[in-house]
Amino acid sequence: MVPTFSGPPPFAQYREIHANCKVTHHLSDDPIVYPGLPGAAHNHTFAGSPTTNAKSTRSSLLAGGSSCQDTKDKSAYWIPTLFQNGKVVDPTIVTTYYKSGVKDYRTVLPFPAGFRLIVGDMRTASAADFKGNWTCGGNTYNTFPKSCPSGSSLIVRLKAPSCWNGRDLDTADHKSHMAYPVSGVCPASFPIPLPMLEIKVPYKLPGGKTDGLAYSSGASYSFHYDFMEAWAGNRQAELVKHCINGGRQCNGYGVDQHKP
Repeated sequence: MVPTFSGPPPFAQYREIHANCKVTHHLSDDPIVYPGLPGAAHNHTFAGSPTTNAKSTRSSLLAGGSSCQDTKDKSAYWIPTLFQNGKVVDPTIVTTYYKSGVKDYRTVLPFPAGFRLIVGDMRTASAADFKGNWTCGGNTYNTFPKSCPSGSSLIVRLKAPSCWNGRDLDTADHKSHMAYPVSGVCPASFPIPLPMLEIKVPYKLPGGKTDGLAYSSGASYSFHYDFMEAWAGNRQAELVKHCINGGRQCNGYGVDQHKP
């Protein structure tokens, strides 16, 4: 049940958790879209759980390890694999922010056990339709820039919807159980505020050159990501309460970066 409060929340500049996870492996598997069908998907770059494959379940993820700073985060995070002139380009890290997408950050609840979601769409028609953004050298783009300053990272970000219908851990399209808030409030048909996921994926490119870049899913605007919840024990609930509900900015270990 969503908690209620008599007045507005105190001002909090931050209310977020940082899930910082190293890349673990690559497979042409997708346990959300093609469960039980190894090799059926385009190639993916995985982070978080080191065991994610086409047959993964929440139980199998929990039984394995974690590449995240918080090792109780055994969730699976995956993105299409980036290639440059046919060679794999791995992110230096995969950071998934868990934020408040609603005005009253005190009302955000943790993801239910077994929750699944796909954010973005590999079938996006054009760069103008891409809901995320690319940055490098202090500039923002809706597609791969022509070049980046040498030494800078090419970074893609994409935010997820954060209002849940309160019933489904997943749906046929892996999206319809969630909606975006409207003016900082969840719609009546999606009344449960969950953490708003925002993925941040930085790539180091030799000399800042962006020529020859392509995702396994297609063009730059085909970027998307998948999430399978698998936090061990009560850790996610503890972090949501301490960091998001508490108006803090927590690093990958759950420590407030401003009041350690």
